[in-house]
Order: sequence, then structure tokens, then C-alpha cells
Amino acid sequence: MRARLAAVAGGVVAVGSKELRGRMRGPRAFIALTFYLALLAGFTVMIYLLQQQAAVQQAAFGGGNPYVSAQIGQAIFTTLLFLQVLLVVFLAPAATSGAISLEREKQTLDLLAATPVSTLAIVLGKLASALAFVVVLVLASIPLTAVVFVFGGVAPEDILRGYAVLLVTALGFGSVGILVSSMTRRTQSATVLTYLVVLVLTVGTAFTWFFWDQMAGPRTEAVPTVGGQRDAPLIEPAAGA
Repeated sequence: MRARLAAVAGGVVAVGSKELRGRMRGPRAFIALTFYLALLAGFTVMIYLLQQQAAVQQAAFGGGNPYVSAQIGQAIFTTLLFLQVLLVVFLAPAATSGAISLEREKQTLDLLAATPVSTLAIVLGKLASALAFVVVLVLASIPLTAVVFVFGGVAPEDILRGYAVLLVTALGFGSVGILVSSMTRRTQSATVLTYLVVLVLTVGTAFTWFFWDQMAGPRTEAVPTVGGQRDAPLIEPAAGA
């Protein structure tokens, strides 16, 4: 058992390192990373300015808010997390949808299967190498996301949970892409089918949740009781009574 696991791990490292060198070769990856971080920084500045302007307008009408700093931090964190979710939803399937089908088009799949590397190691290695750049993009935004600690309103565990969701989402959608890629012969067809599946999983599940939430009707909240009876509402006496 240990020998088999060691063989699979060695195959994953061999295939993954080969694929990753090809993906990271050249300046394209670094240019994309720089552009991505600059885009997130631009959105962060815009959200900060919008929240600051809203706070100034509220204070001008005599409605000062002592929690305005926390609201700014929450708005920045929500915006950054939403943008990164969109990144994962679009990039993870695109990175893996041609992992196997591209080998068929190049007629190199038979050569790859003839190597001592097992089929499981080939699939896991290609999945790891394809998602490596997406993971790098996600992790590179951590210093920018940490800006929310300056304003408050967001706890460290919130950021940990957010990035855990991003990584799990990338793994899930990446697995969908490589599954479709192994079932099709053309990369273009694999890409289209992958995005259709992703569309069903995202929009379809959101619509299903909204439908069942509406069908469930209004929720009733429990009313606190004292001595087995409901508290009577407090009615103030009328003036002059």
C-alpha cells in the first residue's frame, strides 16, 4: 500500500512539474498576476472612496455613524471576495477543460499512457498543475485583503473561511473541467461543455434555492415567554392621562 501511494505521489510530481513548467514559462503568467492584483487594488480604492463619501454625506445631515470604519472594512472584504469567486468560476474550468483532450489532439495521450506513471497520477498531476496558477492568484491577494484589518469589521476567521471556500471551489470546478476533458476528443467541445456544467451548478443551484425559499413561505420567529405566557407589549400612557 505504501509503495503504491509512493508511486502515485511520484507520478503526480513528475506530471505536475512538467505541466507547470510549460504553463509558467514566459512573461505571460507574471503579467496576468500583476494585472489581476492591480485590478483588485483599483476596486479596493473605489469601494473605499464610495464608502467614505457616503459617510461624509450622512454626517452632513446629522446622522453620524460610529461604525463607519467597520462598514468600510466589510464592504472591501465583500467586494474582493466576490471578485475572486468570479475569477475562480471562470479560470478554474478553463485551466482544466483541455488537460486530457489536448493530449488527444496532439496524439500524445498514448505515449503518456505508456509511461510507468499510473492513470490516477496522470489525472491528479494535470489537475494540480492546471490549478496551480489559479491558487497562486488567490493566495497573492491575501496581503491586499489584509487591508480590511485597518478598518475592522472583519475577523481573521472570516478571511480564513473565505479563502477556504475559494480553494474548495477551484478544486471542484477544476475537477469538473478535467472530467469533461477526459470524455471528449476536442478541446473546444470540452470547454463549452464544461462551462455549461458550471452554469448549471451555479445559476441552477441558486435558482433552486430561491424557489424553495419562496415556496417555504414567511418564517415565524419565536416570541419569548415568561411563566408560560407571552410578554404583553409595553404601552406608554397617553399625555394628560
